[in-house]
Amino acid sequence: MKTKILFTFLVSTLIIIGFSCKKEEDKATLPKVSTTSLTEVTDTSATTGGTILSDGGEVIISSGVCWGTSENPTIADNFTNDVAVHGTFVSKINGLKGGSNYYIRAYATNSVGTSYGQAVQLTTVLKSQTITMGPLYANDVYYSLKNGIVATISRTDWDVAFSVSTRSSSIIINEGATVALWVYPNTWSWATPSDTTGIKTWQTRVRNSNTDWEVGAFNENATGHPNYGWGIYNETSHNIANADGGVLYIIKLRNGSYKRIWIETKFSAAQKYSFRYSDIDGSNPQVVTEMSLVGYKGNYGYYSLQDNQLIANREPDKSTWDLLFTKWEDLYEGQPYPVAGVLQNVGIKAIELTTIDFTNITYTDDQFVSDINTIGFDWKSFNMGAGVWTLADNKAYVVKNAAAYLIVFKTFAGSSTGVLTFDIREL
Repeated sequence: MKTKILFTFLVSTLIIIGFSCKKEEDKATLPKVSTTSLTEVTDTSATTGGTILSDGGEVIISSGVCWGTSENPTIADNFTNDVAVHGTFVSKINGLKGGSNYYIRAYATNSVGTSYGQAVQLTTVLKSQTITMGPLYANDVYYSLKNGIVATISRTDWDVAFSVSTRSSSIIINEGATVALWVYPNTWSWATPSDTTGIKTWQTRVRNSNTDWEVGAFNENATGHPNYGWGIYNETSHNIANADGGVLYIIKLRNGSYKRIWIETKFSAAQKYSFRYSDIDGSNPQVVTEMSLVGYKGNYGYYSLQDNQLIANREPDKSTWDLLFTKWEDLYEGQPYPVAGVLQNVGIKAIELTTIDFTNITYTDDQFVSDINTIGFDWKSFNMGAGVWTLADNKAYVVKNAAAYLIVFKTFAGSSTGVLTFDIREL
């Protein structure tokens, strides 16, 4: 009897011990995962992934890769969710900044928690851009900091451009195509010829501002509100008007011929302009009545006095570009001089930095300025002895729209091709 009781006790004990050991073996753990090597690295993206080595005895809830600028990123930083439960998975990372360092780890999560693979370092490609303005810089190239080239458009098809904005009086000339403008210095009426004797010695030549789109050549002789240069603001109608005998301009066109031009009225709210032009002696008169810029999404409506026509929607939507690679008249050693370079769009600010370390850029918000030629043209110079263009090796530019971007110019070919290159990365 005692033997039977002892046997029963031993069996029960072994069953309990065995059951306890099995429970201990079946206890769930963190999953195990490894990180895949990087491929397809660009300035803004990379391809990686991972391999789930073990699910830890529980179903994988989520998996993917996480990344950040610290050496051991977690899913509290940036992450993908590829929902792989076993084996190897591929992850595509987007939204990175060019020329920047990141660390990437695969992760896997089960009911116990999240585990990570080994960290892999990633350096994104520094984005290099090529701009082609063409021989003699004949093209305007509109450029988006985020998206690259928006449009390349010939500059040789217009003479005068009128601001589209209902709140602007700006009228500019095509200085990059040698268009020039003078305020007529004598008493005049449209019915009689104009005398341009000695025009090249007149002191009344006017130019586009090299710092502000709002001050076009037609606005240079403005004296302040309500006088906007070519006309006077009317407090009642809110239009800008210029009566016969008021301000007349003599303009040299792209082909070298001269005409006289009278801007009569800007109908501000209606986005319309009325103006007249003719040969100097009054022949070949053209009357443009209420030219409409309604629906134009650029900053200006461009007009050819040479061809008697409005160039429909020449400029791309102003919201799509930040920089304009172009030719204009700037000041060189204090004198007006034709230059090729970069102008900023309305509302785009920039900083010129002098530095030898382009990897460690520091700046403050109060350094940004809105002068449209902040980048300008003087990041390059012509070496007369060698007959080549050289670039300043200590200049960089930070340009800001919604985000800030660093621009460092690398090459400039000159007027033979108008080709230049630069590196750009988001900060």
